[in-house]
Amino acid sequence: MKVVKNSFTLALGMAFLLQAIAPLVSGAVLFDPMIDKSDIALTMSNLAQHPFNAQLSIFLDIIAVMGILWLGVLLFTLLKKQNPVWAATGLAFYSLEAVMLMIGKIFGYALIHTSGIYLASSDAALLPLGQVLLQTDKFFSSMAMIPFGIGAILLYYLLLKSKALPTWLMVWGLLSVFPVLIGIPLIAYGVGIPFAVVFPYVPFEFFTGGYILIAGLREKPIV
Repeated sequence: MKVVKNSFTLALGMAFLLQAIAPLVSGAVLFDPMIDKSDIALTMSNLAQHPFNAQLSIFLDIIAVMGILWLGVLLFTLLKKQNPVWAATGLAFYSLEAVMLMIGKIFGYALIHTSGIYLASSDAALLPLGQVLLQTDKFFSSMAMIPFGIGAILLYYLLLKSKALPTWLMVWGLLSVFPVLIGIPLIAYGVGIPFAVVFPYVPFEFFTGGYILIAGLREKPIV
């Protein structure tokens, strides 16, 4: 079976990696270490005292949103001949995910500036506002996993049918995305779901992006 490595496969592999790496660095490395779930005052103080990390986190999240849109467009281009309606629907759900994440970042940005005012004034009346902004940011990020999951299921199934990537890789993606679709929104509502349930999906996008960059796609993906 012919293997294709060109500018399209380069862009697709980079898109997978970009929208996987950017939120990981933004959350796990920059933003989350400043968050104390039990103490909003400490959280706001941390954000105000580390403005560069906080602002960089928002910037990387915006980059991640751009990566999601880029990936959606590339997958649509690759898969529209398989099923144009499903491919377009998958792109629409990816776009909805991006919009929801951007709305969440607006609240995250507001939290950073509210935290700066709190640190300067020590006004305890700002603490409830900070809590609402933080929870709203997290809520939109969690709920965005619903359109992401639906879009991913559609697009990964079309990838499976297209044979552009190995069957085992796409089966991994399809099986592991279901817990993300269901589990993360439930966690946002306080349901105690272990992180191990959603973890199998975490390395999938990194591995897929790396695989495409190294091995390319099977056959000619677009004419």
